[in-house]
Amino acid sequence: MMVGRPLVVGIVGADGCGKSSTYRGLLHRLARQMPVHGVGEELLRGGPGLALAPPPSTRLSRTTARVGALARGTRADRPYQLLKLLELSGRSRSRDAAVQEARAAVVVTDGDPLVNSAAWSAAGYYVSELAGQDDRLLELVDHLAGAARLSLADLRRLPRRAWQLALAERLGLVRFAIPDLVVLLAIDGATGLARIKARGRPLQAHEGEAFLDRLAGGYERVCDLLARHRGIEIVRIDVARTPLPDVLDIAEEAVLGALASLQEPVSPDVIDVIATTISGSLADQRNVGRIGPGFQARTSRPVRVHRAATHPAARQLAHDVVTRGGRTIVSAGGAGTFNAVLEGCHLDDGVPADLRLAFLRKGSADLIGKALHVPGDLEGAVAAITTALERDATVDADILVVEAATPDGSLQRRHMVGFAGLGLFGDVPRFTESRLVKLYKGVLGSLFGDYGPFFVGLTLASGWWFVKRRLGQVPPMALSFDDEEEAAASWLAVIVVNGDLGHDFPLGRGLAFGSGTFRVVALRYRDLGCAIAQLQACRSGAILDKPSVHGAIVREVRSLSARPSVGPGRLAGSGHEQMVNLDGLRMLVRGEARVAVAGRVRLVLCEARQK
Repeated sequence: MMVGRPLVVGIVGADGCGKSSTYRGLLHRLARQMPVHGVGEELLRGGPGLALAPPPSTRLSRTTARVGALARGTRADRPYQLLKLLELSGRSRSRDAAVQEARAAVVVTDGDPLVNSAAWSAAGYYVSELAGQDDRLLELVDHLAGAARLSLADLRRLPRRAWQLALAERLGLVRFAIPDLVVLLAIDGATGLARIKARGRPLQAHEGEAFLDRLAGGYERVCDLLARHRGIEIVRIDVARTPLPDVLDIAEEAVLGALASLQEPVSPDVIDVIATTISGSLADQRNVGRIGPGFQARTSRPVRVHRAATHPAARQLAHDVVTRGGRTIVSAGGAGTFNAVLEGCHLDDGVPADLRLAFLRKGSADLIGKALHVPGDLEGAVAAITTALERDATVDADILVVEAATPDGSLQRRHMVGFAGLGLFGDVPRFTESRLVKLYKGVLGSLFGDYGPFFVGLTLASGWWFVKRRLGQVPPMALSFDDEEEAAASWLAVIVVNGDLGHDFPLGRGLAFGSGTFRVVALRYRDLGCAIAQLQACRSGAILDKPSVHGAIVREVRSLSARPSVGPGRLAGSGHEQMVNLDGLRMLVRGEARVAVAGRVRLVLCEARQK
């Protein structure tokens, strides 16, 4: 019953509803049928023939459990809020790790970080500000989910103390993914309080009948918004009138039904948008919640929006959709997101011939989107893409495969459209794609446009490359262009481009995406002054006209091999590690790296706007 990624199920409800009992009971039932992972006060893992038990590494879970215990013993309101936020953040990270491992068919959580936080906001933290303001509550949900980022203007509009949420965002404490299925255990305050007292434990600071009533209403309200506006399946169970065995029956049936739906075929007519929640400028990041309604307002075709917090998650989502028959995919992000989605679209025999892949620009230096004439504003992009889909306007693009050994020696293959780089250009993603620098990318993109992040990353990569060279860590490299061999030399950069990416990146000038070849621009290192001149000639495109003047080699080929050779004073060869830049994705390789044309994909081509 395994699916492409685990189904994420949250058990939620106000205090006294029986979340923990339902959580444990559901885990035990599911474990008899499939691999499961549970995230509660401790992490649990099990499956057919395997008893539920903590996995080998539970350090984060134990720390989170200690924080939760401190919260339950705290009587003061503000410390309780902070401790609960830390506990929910820890549980969210544990759940995300379980999902990325993909060793389970289902991940079940005792509570849900997103739903819990939003319900508490509606019932307590911002009760007056959010009263009757469903649009604000939904906006808060998007911020908690990482689908939007708080700006200074947002702080003025949102409830008081919203600065706390902004600080938590910047510290990476809140990015609570939306679950696939929510089991809401509905209960009134009086019944919940009676159940709590019957357990014989001390009441927590907030546990009074009036507040529990408000909290139950907060859960109802948040779940209703998720169902109506985000398409999340909500299973509501009145636990005051339903015994636990029946609650477990209903929850189990819902999980099995959701798993079955994940395996159902997807109509090729469905438009599946895969959006990364942290690509591009701050304005881009805030637009994620508007993508689905924007498409739905312009087409009669079904539209589904899938949010991904990372490139691997985007790749897995794309693979799930295409495996089940989806054939219309929109990548909403930057070049890294686009190539992650492209990789996910590969089946055993490559990308399906009837697949259409669109690029919705929401990232830094999104050259492919510009080459496909996709407008930079969300409304214009949605309109242009839907029109192109109706007309089936596409362009064939060659897919390049990059093959190399991983640092541990195993073979890795990555697929891409756009440009790739080794040497100095290969190191750029070290400074542009780490989660720690996503914030600075958003700020630079807001202040300086698309190329703010790229040029800062290029500058930092240049310093990194020259330091490595000074330390003797940049060995000579031998290049092979199809059957032509180039002797080992010190190369500043080896740049690969497989289509005309426009005037912003002129190295692909005049080269069709579907030409069957790609262009290689290799810059031989001479000295610092020459290196600066070479980079300037690449920026202007002049290096294509007189490559020998700039100490460069320019070739159009079907395959390329770059083999590190013996470096001065040290042995490099097959043991040398370097980074390959796959148009925004990092690929750490050891030894030889090979690039070749490996297939084709049909990209959605929008109409060019008149200047």
